Amino acid sequence: MHRRLLPVLALLVAGWPALAGLAARQSAAADASAKTWLGHESPIEAHLRSAEVTKLEEIGTGVTRPRRAYLAPADPCASLVWKPLPPGHRAGHWESYKSEIAAYELDRLLDLQMVPPAVERQIGGETGAAIMWLEGPRSVKQSGGDVPSGPAWGAAIRRMVMFDRLIGNPDRNAGNILIGAPGELILIDHSRAFITDKSVQKFERVDAALWDRLRAVGDNDLRRVLQPWIDSRAIDATIERRTRMAATVDRLVKEKGRAAVIIP
Repeated sequence: MHRRLLPVLALLVAGWPALAGLAARQSAAADASAKTWLGHESPIEAHLRSAEVTKLEEIGTGVTRPRRAYLAPADPCASLVWKPLPPGHRAGHWESYKSEIAAYELDRLLDLQMVPPAVERQIGGETGAAIMWLEGPRSVKQSGGDVPSGPAWGAAIRRMVMFDRLIGNPDRNAGNILIGAPGELILIDHSRAFITDKSVQKFERVDAALWDRLRAVGDNDLRRVLQPWIDSRAIDATIERRTRMAATVDRLVKEKGRAAVIIP
């Protein structure tokens, strides 16, 4: 009996390095960042603006009916989300393709690193937002409907909440939060953001690093980045929301202490 087992054991031992290597590669793949645009923003933006569109198809999801455009060449990104939504109110909601671009530009100003590249371009005689299509990451909705929890995700969730409060985004839902590597959330679909309502939805904590950057950015910096895409009333509302967020943070710190509110 033992002699019969020896060849099997030898095979297992011989194959162990290969199995270990496969496990390591699978683990590395799971940990690879889904934010593939980081460090390559300029060439991706240029590609989104000028690459040839070879096919345009309905995505089939999203209330704003975005479409997917396939590009040639396929590098540095093979396709984009196409949103030619002119600014205006529809079914009780403010919608604009320009809000998509404003969200991306503000993300860059704040070094948030959560919103994929978005630029303005024309396709088929329409002007709209061309947004990088990300291969791989699934939405929270596709993954079961619950935002990941636990220490690795806390900072990303706080940053998402802060960003939505700042831009007045009423439409964050499980379908427009993508899940990347552990601790990574990617935010899409901002066509209903940058409303003129100055109120701020409730929040309890802020991410320390992002809060420092948000406080340090001047009003003129915000106007410079946002002015090409949203009107002066929407910019004023964004600035006022930041002021109200600061007042809320100050109040919470007095009530609960800094360590419970501003989280490193």
